[in-house]
Amino acid sequence: MFVFIIKNVRKEKGITLYRLAKLTKLSYSYLSELENNKVFNPSLSTMHKIATALNVKINDLFYSKLDIDMLKEEMYRRINESGIDSTEVLEISNIIDLLVTMNMN
Repeated sequence: MFVFIIKNVRKEKGITLYRLAKLTKLSYSYLSELENNKVFNPSLSTMHKIATALNVKINDLFYSKLDIDMLKEEMYRRINESGIDSTEVLEISNIIDLLVTMNMN
């Protein structure tokens, strides 16, 4: 199982999800699920299409173990700004949990 950062990369590139779907010839709904970590097993071909459309390496579409500390810092910053019960904090906390679980397996 992988945790993807496709949405972050796509937004940094200024590409809409609709445009990414057209570029990759993948469905909008599938890409949305992939971006929101509701789908965890895309094929290498799918990841290659996405990476090519975004002009990045496939590895750039995943969180790595090194990202955990950065995510923790961001989570603490958001706790200070929005409170511990905010949606933003919950999202980051869920990603950290997924990464920690992956690293333990």
